[in-house]
Amino acid sequence: MTKMRLLPFIIIAVCLLVLMTSCASPQPEPPPAPSPPPPLPQNEDAAKLARRFCPVIYLKGEGDIIESYEPTQIQILIDQAVVRDIQDPSFSEKATLSGLLQWSNSSYYLDIVGLDPSIKSFDEYQHNYEEVKSKYQPTLYARVIENPDQGYTIVQYWIFYYFNDWRNFHEGDWELVQLHFPGKTAGELLETGEPPVLAAYSQHQSGQQMSWNQMIDAGLVEETHPKVYVAQGSHANYFTPGNFWAGLDFDDTGLSSWHIVRPQQVNISQLPEMIVEKEAPEWLEFKGYWGEYTGFSILVFDLRFWQRGPFGPPWSEAENLNQRWERPHEWATRLPEYPSPFWTGFFKLPGDWSKLAVFSLFSPADLHVYDTQGRHAGIDETGKPETNIPGSIYLTPEGTDYKTILITDADVSYEYSIVVKGKESGTMDLRAQVPELPTRLKRFLEYLSVPISAKTTARTTIKPEMRMMAPRIAAEPGETMRDTTTKLEIDYDGDGVFETESMPGKFEE
Repeated sequence: MTKMRLLPFIIIAVCLLVLMTSCASPQPEPPPAPSPPPPLPQNEDAAKLARRFCPVIYLKGEGDIIESYEPTQIQILIDQAVVRDIQDPSFSEKATLSGLLQWSNSSYYLDIVGLDPSIKSFDEYQHNYEEVKSKYQPTLYARVIENPDQGYTIVQYWIFYYFNDWRNFHEGDWELVQLHFPGKTAGELLETGEPPVLAAYSQHQSGQQMSWNQMIDAGLVEETHPKVYVAQGSHANYFTPGNFWAGLDFDDTGLSSWHIVRPQQVNISQLPEMIVEKEAPEWLEFKGYWGEYTGFSILVFDLRFWQRGPFGPPWSEAENLNQRWERPHEWATRLPEYPSPFWTGFFKLPGDWSKLAVFSLFSPADLHVYDTQGRHAGIDETGKPETNIPGSIYLTPEGTDYKTILITDADVSYEYSIVVKGKESGTMDLRAQVPELPTRLKRFLEYLSVPISAKTTARTTIKPEMRMMAPRIAAEPGETMRDTTTKLEIDYDGDGVFETESMPGKFEE
């Protein structure tokens, strides 16, 4: 066959091959996603200083209720949340870390999808957290403020928690540990090896300060790392372990066993010293709430306990910069000095606060306290507060089942009898703390999740001689002694016979 006669067949074969190849070819790939923005330039000396003095975090790991949440990356909330608008209930947009800036005013809040803190779904929050927490590294957000001209350099460690499951429950929680150094740059401090002068720890709306030398003397520094004892649920930071009255209830850090998050386990993410447009991370400029907004709060004296997500590190109400961010040196140096409680910065109780006795009840029930002479503090027969015990104060925040009786300048030679009378069916948490002046300790006892009804009466007596004999679990430098022996007697049916006893701790039938 001649070449001329083959040519039509060759042309047909080539066309068929081209057609078959085009049909089998994969579809063109979409253009690659834009690369994430490059990381912010890091101040190497500042990063090294923050790493050298990174705190050791002690989370409660003993007893019936332990800490459920670790310091973590903010992405754990962002990835599960939508952005909502207080002023427009129909508004809902998926939250992204880089997109928070476009909703940067205080009417917006982050809301974890499918969960609601107002119905106290603590188990659901913990279950959700346990399912996803392995994807996120324990993280502290460090900010170094170099101000040698004014005589100080400050390192702030901002700590984020997924959920606050204390008496005021809310999504998201920001806390702060702050260290003050002499007036040198970060590089100079690294070169000379100078330690901090003092530390300041956030506690609810205030905090405490303590000198570095005191911390060393008390064994509260591991090498160069300050110890931070975190209250279960509220995440308030304390210098020493124990039980501390915090206005609404007791903060409990544990006394003998902790889950410890050490510096080598955490990622330190560096924050800028100032918020400068296009230099600060977008999320830092989000002025809304880091958690669902419920609008409900509890007021005790001048302390307000919000049940909504907190503002981010720089912000406060009305989109103003907060004092911890804008004037950190002033904030810290005005805090009460350890061991004065943080609440002394808000209000003063008459007498010596170290002699303060506290009796608290969270339950649909009435709380009564009687001293050795039979004097009474609590609700009288007409339903009004009665404070016949000298120095006694009765507190019951509106809209809650919480009752507190304070006795200032408590007489440690007295015995105190506690009586609880049920009003509805439910459970009760009963706590008491009385001073131990001979040893400078505080005796603490609690009964948790005790079932009650409208017929229930429960009673216990704290006797002076038992205070000295009770087994002690004291933490260095020794502030709280936990009573493990004083029994609570319970009459369930109101017949005057106390048929059940409960040991301190969580109720067991």
